[in-house]
Amino acid sequence: ALVFLVLLDFQLDGHRQFLEHFVVLFRSLDTAGRGVLDEDAFRMLVRAIAPAKSEGAVEELLLATDPHDHKRFTFSDCVVALSQDLV
Repeated sequence: ALVFLVLLDFQLDGHRQFLEHFVVLFRSLDTAGRGVLDEDAFRMLVRAIAPAKSEGAVEELLLATDPHDHKRFTFSDCVVALSQDLV
């Protein structure tokens, strides 16, 4: 059981380090500190993480992440949407 806990702790630390830069960027764009970005901030996050994405690709990502046009993007939404670009 102890080996399993050590392994989980190691994986959690790796995940934390992997997302560290993303967390800093997200928080800098989340000016209200609510854990939610508006559409403009989401676009800025995408540009910061994946500057080579075309405007069309950004639009597709926007539609896929916010299909009901709420214009609200949680931290988890952003991680899922940009997971391929974070690697």
